[in-house]
Amino acid sequence: MPPPSKLQKPQALADWAGPTLLLMDGTYFVFRAYHALPPLTTRSGVATHAAYGFTTMLLKALREVAPTHAAVAFDLGGSDARSAIDPCYKANRTEPPADLRPQFDLARRVVKALRLPVIEERGTEADDFLGTLSRAAEREGFFTVLLAGDKDFMQIVDERTWLLDTMYDRWVGPAQVVEKTGVRPDQIVEYMALLGDQVDNVAGIPGVGPKTAAQLIQQFGTVAQLFTRLSEVPKDKLREKLRAHADTVALARRLVELKLDVPLPLTLAELLRREPDPAELRRLFEELEFTRLVRDLPAPTQALTGDAPAQASGHALAADDGVETPPAADEAKPALVWAPATVAASGVVCAEVFRFFAAQPQLALHGEFSGAGERPHELVGVALAAPGEGAVVRTAYLPLAHDGLGGRIEAPARVALQALLADAAVVKVGFGLKRVITALRSLGMPVAGASFDSELALYLVDPGRREHALVDIVPQRFAAALPKVELLEASRKKLALSTLAPETVAPRAAASAQAALALQPLLTAELQQLGLWTLFCELEMPLLPLLAEMEWTGVRVDLEALAALSREVDAQIDTLRERIHAQAGAPFNIASNKQLAGVLFEKLNLPILRRTKTGPSTDQDVLEKLAREHPLPAAVLELRQLAKLKGTYLDALPLLIDPRDGRLHTTFNQATAATGRLSSSDPNLQNIPTRTDLGRRIRRAFVAEPGALLISADYNQIELRILAHMSQDPVLCDSFARQVDIHTQTAAEVFGVPLADVSVTMRSAAKAINFGIAYGLSAFGLSQRLELPPKEAQAIINRYFERYHGVREWLDATIEAARREGSVSTLFGRRRLLPDLHSKNMMVRQGAERMAVNTPIQGTAADLIKRAMLRATQQLTAGGFAARMTLQVHDELVFEAPAAEATAVATLAREAMEGAGTLSVPLVVTVGTDRNWADAH
Repeated sequence: MPPPSKLQKPQALADWAGPTLLLMDGTYFVFRAYHALPPLTTRSGVATHAAYGFTTMLLKALREVAPTHAAVAFDLGGSDARSAIDPCYKANRTEPPADLRPQFDLARRVVKALRLPVIEERGTEADDFLGTLSRAAEREGFFTVLLAGDKDFMQIVDERTWLLDTMYDRWVGPAQVVEKTGVRPDQIVEYMALLGDQVDNVAGIPGVGPKTAAQLIQQFGTVAQLFTRLSEVPKDKLREKLRAHADTVALARRLVELKLDVPLPLTLAELLRREPDPAELRRLFEELEFTRLVRDLPAPTQALTGDAPAQASGHALAADDGVETPPAADEAKPALVWAPATVAASGVVCAEVFRFFAAQPQLALHGEFSGAGERPHELVGVALAAPGEGAVVRTAYLPLAHDGLGGRIEAPARVALQALLADAAVVKVGFGLKRVITALRSLGMPVAGASFDSELALYLVDPGRREHALVDIVPQRFAAALPKVELLEASRKKLALSTLAPETVAPRAAASAQAALALQPLLTAELQQLGLWTLFCELEMPLLPLLAEMEWTGVRVDLEALAALSREVDAQIDTLRERIHAQAGAPFNIASNKQLAGVLFEKLNLPILRRTKTGPSTDQDVLEKLAREHPLPAAVLELRQLAKLKGTYLDALPLLIDPRDGRLHTTFNQATAATGRLSSSDPNLQNIPTRTDLGRRIRRAFVAEPGALLISADYNQIELRILAHMSQDPVLCDSFARQVDIHTQTAAEVFGVPLADVSVTMRSAAKAINFGIAYGLSAFGLSQRLELPPKEAQAIINRYFERYHGVREWLDATIEAARREGSVSTLFGRRRLLPDLHSKNMMVRQGAERMAVNTPIQGTAADLIKRAMLRATQQLTAGGFAARMTLQVHDELVFEAPAAEATAVATLAREAMEGAGTLSVPLVVTVGTDRNWADAH
């Protein structure tokens, strides 16, 4: 009898009734068994432990999976496409040990005795054969199990392709990939492009580990988007490191991506399992002295003799019938059955649909965007959902911009939809409402009555969650999954939704609206239970239409000024390039880290400060230190900064101007930062530097319309004031009460000198401490910033806490309370969960401790400016002002007002911001007015 199983099949496989394909990476498991097992030899001295481990894992997989089809792939070596891309690919591989090489042939003999097909060809890697086979099998209606441990295969995992590791009794499906790596299977290639692969000698980005790589891919989706939006990376050091290794990442991505279209030597039909050859297996196992395995040989079954099982053939034929089997009910989650979607395109259907929805007190609104093609952000249709009679939900899909016949609702229906959306008596709920509201407004259909956004509610409940898409949220909250758009799933190319028929898109769109409707009561109860209902109703939801209005309003940009500045920067870049080449003694590719390292460390003999896997480091930190010894590194830093700002702003901003009104329209992200901060994208206006001359000149190109002025209102040292309020430190509170320069006061306290004797160096040190203390500034970090020995930096920090003992006590008490309660909160009740406070990993735990003290401060600052935005807008409306709020950047609000209103609006902005909350120290706002943003700030 076979041994009892420790494996439990995933439910998706346990419920599967169709054909199943088992694919094994034979080379990997022979290597793995060799290194995992102690040496084992026959009496005649033949090494067998690798072959034995390989055999036991294969037999176990055959028992557990019971596949209808199977194959084993081996690597034969030889040149392949990846070696042509990079000669260093797998160049680190050494010859296998002498006692391992013969065991590959023993493994092949085992496979042959089991009568399983072997796939191997010189010049094509086994990984690519397995990837191509798995995709071919999925198209033919198979469930595929990959017996493979290599993380490369995570990139092809999906609902019908799982990995199995029999050595550790571990199944890996989509959820397990996310749990292990932090990214989805379709993002693994992007994730590995940043990390590289030491096993295959694929270089990654030095210093970028799995956590950072996952965070970057979570934020940007792909490495292409990451490098397109590099300015949005918050950490300067990381941003420069990424910029310096762009070529490395591009190369790594090509190397780690599996090829899913290599020619196959066998068809799927030829992989049908046959009964093993028991006589040959017995002879082989006796020869190798595997006597324990004889009793574990798989018993012959009817499914393994000749033709494919009837049910397999039937399932394959039904694979494209468009019918999805509903997932098994989960007793812990409420059930959600998708209502059939009515496609409202004709006049008769539309009229009846609008009569129903206009009579409802509430409806859910969902937008479908093209997602690809020339207009990826185009709204192609909207779905509506509302409760019908009893518990039945009714849904409809209205096509707005589908190509082809019936792809757009008729003019009378557009008028009816416009009236329905504008009716504030019919309240609207949804998921990610701001985007669809803005898109509908651009079509002349403004939305009134937005009352509940499930995305914002989920953001408040758990601001640190990884999954932000509705497709991820639905299976977490319900015993259901959103329907797929079948043509998108089947196509290798990303199709634009506008090219598909409305009937193809309607089921997913309608289900999305229904899901938003179903989420509302669940999330309402959670918000109330967690004490977040007031924050949601009085801050986040009212802010949504305001942000939509600001996005619609946009800001004017002086394109001629940007063009002139771009030409000027081009000339500066050319001059810098010539200077660098002259200092190097010859031209070279400054963007090449390898060539730059050669100049710095071979030609100029500068010291190598840090090494990476690919050679000496030339990142920003290294260049800043080398700049003290030679002018060339300083020139390279300046060149990089100019090139970054030119590419990110000077060249990019003109391309983003909306021809509708000639203004720039950024997107304000309300549910992104875990602290509650708003961010902006397309373009990211928060990353325009304020302290450099070029950054100020870029801001100077943001201007008011003729006859108008810009008003900038900026909180003064808001986070330090919040720290003073929270800690109630007497020295810090007294400094703000007396309105002295806080950094000079801190320097006087720390260094024990009168205010008049505080030097520039002392004030710089105090400023570094003031702004870093709430972010967990360490002695090492301070020593790096101030270029001091770590002991001296630690002494400065010790003196700070001696004078500001209230701050120290607050920091300690906050971390302890967070560890006890598992979360921290802002003054206004915003909450952030911090499970990593109990991590056994010291680095992870310390990171959570920094979040514990930073979140209450930064989160309260975020709440204050959001409250100020609402107060200012209400007062502008009440006062009948023509002025409009146009931007929110960090702690600053920017208004555009007719010149005659500028003084009154400046006063209104100051009062709104200073009155947004009450602290034990005064809130101070700096206000300026001018024609452009830089001079108003």
